[in-house]
Amino acid sequence: MKKILLTFAITASLMAIVVPIVVTSNTPSGANIESSAEGLRERKLDQKHQERIARRKARQAAFEHFIDSTVLSHNYRFSPTMFNVEPAGSSHLITNPNIELAIYGDWADVHLPIYQGFAPPYRLILVNSAITNLADFTTIQTDDGWRVSFSSWLYTSNDYTLTLEIYSKTGGATLSVGSDFSPTTTYWGSISAVY
Repeated sequence: MKKILLTFAITASLMAIVVPIVVTSNTPSGANIESSAEGLRERKLDQKHQERIARRKARQAAFEHFIDSTVLSHNYRFSPTMFNVEPAGSSHLITNPNIELAIYGDWADVHLPIYQGFAPPYRLILVNSAITNLADFTTIQTDDGWRVSFSSWLYTSNDYTLTLEIYSKTGGATLSVGSDFSPTTTYWGSISAVY
């Protein structure tokens, strides 16, 4: 009987020690609750972040499609904000909203400042003309967007080549106007659709 009572006492004391350890190890601590809440919050933030990324990606695709459609419609306007004479001339800010190169189907409207001359100091003139005969008019898709080029004498004494690089991802564009007898004038700006 003493052996049974001794065994029972040892078992009871062991259970008193083991059971709280088991219960304590299965009960979530404050740190576990906080980490699970942070994990849930991170998953929610990650989901919102993924949704924002998806919305931005869709807006970017729509913008690129708009630029591509605008270029292919041949009804758009290039509005420069800066220009300079190449290769190392100083840049000039353009604040006149009337300065532009506009393409309307099979003709162009040009109102641009252009440098002329064989050597510095070059002379700045303002070309204001409508070109109804766009010689060698080409629109080529590139890795960055589009390259539009054509030639015209712009109602001056020599033939000019106009090359417009349009960047589909940003909507920005660079126009180069040059000839054999004048330096190249480069313009930076953006394009917009003409409705």
